[in-house]
This record gives sequence, structure tokens and C-alpha cells, in this order.
Amino acid sequence: MPVAGPAASENDKPLEYQGRKASRAKSEQRRRLILEAALRIVVSEGVRGIRHRAVAKEAGVPLAATTYYFKDIDELIVDTFTLYTEKALSTVNEFTHQFYQPMTTMAGQDITTPDGQKALISFMVEQLTLYMREQIVTQRDMLVAEQAFRYEAIVNSRIRELARLHRKVLFERAVEFFSRVAQSPEPEADAEILLALFHSLEYRALLMGEPDDLTRFSSTIRRYVSLLLPNLLAQVR
Repeated sequence: MPVAGPAASENDKPLEYQGRKASRAKSEQRRRLILEAALRIVVSEGVRGIRHRAVAKEAGVPLAATTYYFKDIDELIVDTFTLYTEKALSTVNEFTHQFYQPMTTMAGQDITTPDGQKALISFMVEQLTLYMREQIVTQRDMLVAEQAFRYEAIVNSRIRELARLHRKVLFERAVEFFSRVAQSPEPEADAEILLALFHSLEYRALLMGEPDDLTRFSSTIRRYVSLLLPNLLAQVR
């Protein structure tokens, strides 16, 4: 039976920004410019580095522009996290769609057969490894921002709901895979383990400054799959 693409989620609707709404295209471009600058500051200095004067300097706009769009620092922080969440969810959705495309080719195979098992395991290891590489190598700044915002969400109730939404979407996508594709009897538990593994690998890569080493990621992910699907992995060894 064909494997359909990821199901639409109620969380796919556009995120809502808190600051002053832009009425013209040029005004919207300036507001976006300010938020992009604030996000760069989060990457280089952390969330507490966001100050009206610092953001204005980074964005190359007058100080009055930041206070016009954002009444206080907290509102600027919230909307910067909204921008981050928007970007992060876009990346997740893009990967999810790419992930499901090859599954339509595999869909005719029964994963209870050796060939089906081998295809599923190889596919999981390859795709998850490539996704990890993409995150650590080309999306490094986004990972740094995520670490900074993760702490901020604990102490700042205004961005906590956005952080929960971000995690909910990640969790739903993982559950969907384990339920519809891997046919796991416990898709939610498996999704939690996968997210925890990825968060740990991402943090380690950032902390240790590890180079682009696909072998390290691949071996760790293969070990994870071996624990998750021991009967399937035996077919590809």
C-alpha cells in the first residue's frame, strides 16, 4: 500500500508575531531585517545579548526603528524566537516531505521480509545521518540559537508556548514515521528516544566542535536502530 506524505497538522498555520504589524512591504522588510539581526545576536551572544541599541547597530537601522516595531525587549525576544521557530519548522517540514518521497518506492515491499527489512534499515540510517549532518554543518547557527532559546523558554513564560509548539511539531512528525512507516507498537516512546538522541548529538557536536564526520553520526544512529529494531538490523549485517 502506498505511503502517503506527512499528514497536515493544525500546527502548520502561520505563526503570529507580537510586535507592531507592518502595513507596507518596505516596512515589513525593515521589521524582518531587525529580527534577523536579533537572531544573529542570539547566536553570537545569547538571548540576553538582545538590546535595542545592539540590534539596531547589527541591523544597520536607527535606534528608533527597533522601538517603533517592538515596545520592549521582551517583545523583541519573543518575536525573534518566533522567527527562529518559523525557520526551524520550515526545515523540519522540508525534510519530512523529502523523507516520505523514497518511502513511496519502498511501499510495495513487506518489511517483514528480509529485503523489506534491509531497505527500511538502510533508508533510516542514511536519511537520519544526512539530516544530522545538515543540522550540524549547514544549520549550525540555528542549533546554537535553539540551545539559547531552550533555556530562555524555561525562565520566560512568553516564549514557553512557542517552544512547546516547536517541540510538538517535531514529536508529531517522529510519531507519524514510527506509526505509519516503521509500524512500531510504541511510536510515541520511540519518537521521544529519537528526539533525545538527536538533541544529545547536536549538543555534543556544538560543545566539542566536532568536524563533519558522517561515520560518527552513522555508527551512533545505526546502534540506535539496532536497539529499536533488533530483528530488522540482523538482516543487514
